[in-house]
Amino acid sequence: MKAIVSSTLFLIASTQMVEAGPCADKFIALFTQPDQGVATKTLATTEFKGAPPMTNEFHFLSLTHNMTVPISPPQPWVMTYETVMYQSSDKGNTWTKVRDLEAPAPEAVLEQKLTDAQTLRNTDCALEEIDGVAYERIAGDITLSQGMVTENRYTYFVRQSDGFIAKAIYDTKAPNFEMVITQEIEPAPDLQLPVPD
Repeated sequence: MKAIVSSTLFLIASTQMVEAGPCADKFIALFTQPDQGVATKTLATTEFKGAPPMTNEFHFLSLTHNMTVPISPPQPWVMTYETVMYQSSDKGNTWTKVRDLEAPAPEAVLEQKLTDAQTLRNTDCALEEIDGVAYERIAGDITLSQGMVTENRYTYFVRQSDGFIAKAIYDTKAPNFEMVITQEIEPAPDLQLPVPD
């Protein structure tokens, strides 16, 4: 953990050569954090240009225990438990192993994010009130290079009362597709997920 924190601090310092200031620092802190420190439920809508939107719920306990519930279009549920991916065609009553997964490597993920964050530009931070709740909107353009190179506009809505990311919008442009993912997130401290046999 100390190594991750040190790397993040180094990133913030080095990224200031690309774009300096407190708004850029806030964006980098959000972009590099592995999770929000609490179990969460997320309603995610994915919209590919020229295609109908897809909606799912994502239930997150940890990097090694989480579940995706497709809503539209309906599809089998998918769960990751430890280093195995499972699938359920009966809404979570039974689970079938799909394949083995590589163990999570948070330090490697952070290292990639540190590299990508050096492309940060056009950051913008502002206070907004939505339905009577105060948020700070933190946005920036960033180039991601994992798998393929994409140009992205990431926007986070951080609740002012507790620092929780309640909404995130990821606008992505790649050579052969464009998509926008909108996540509406809520803390779920009492979340429980099934454990496959």
